[in-house]
Amino acid sequence: MINFGLLLLTVLILIVTVIFHAGLLLDFIRPSVLQVQLLGVHLTLFGIIVVFAFESSSIYGFVIGLMGLITGMFGSFREPPTAKIGD
Repeated sequence: MINFGLLLLTVLILIVTVIFHAGLLLDFIRPSVLQVQLLGVHLTLFGIIVVFAFESSSIYGFVIGLMGLITGMFGSFREPPTAKIGD
């Protein structure tokens, strides 16, 4: 039963992360670089907690942590919007 719950949680986090990245790429949302990095840190830390809490199901925590690392790296290499200087 724990594996089924962790599977649902992992799939839900994956769907939310994919929607977040799609919104960034399609320019629907404009979070700052720091906000994207903090989301990545939160996901990574949650993945670490899942790994330590459920040692028999550590693959789910690894996948959540990996999604967090990818999100944090995506935020690190994203260019911040620049201000236009006009006369």
